[in-house]
Amino acid sequence: MSYMKIHCDYCGGSWEVYEWTLDHEKSRYCPHCFSKIDEQTWKNQVLPAYASVCDANRELVKDFTGSHIPLFSVDVISDYYFRKRGEHYEES
Repeated sequence: MSYMKIHCDYCGGSWEVYEWTLDHEKSRYCPHCFSKIDEQTWKNQVLPAYASVCDANRELVKDFTGSHIPLFSVDVISDYYFRKRGEHYEES
């Protein structure tokens, strides 16, 4: 089982989206402030990226079970800095 953890810079909240809820319209909405991820960005960028990571991890498990090599897994951690609410920063 895998899931995405989404962070909302508007309110500072976060939420999880599980594989079985990816197609639900509300999955792209922040449950805290009801801001939403653009529908096209969700469909064309977020969902394919999530699917790619899930596919890669399934292939790593297949390599482990089929070729008897060490088991590896991949987590993707964003390096985007989420500022604390009320703080301002300058973009370079």
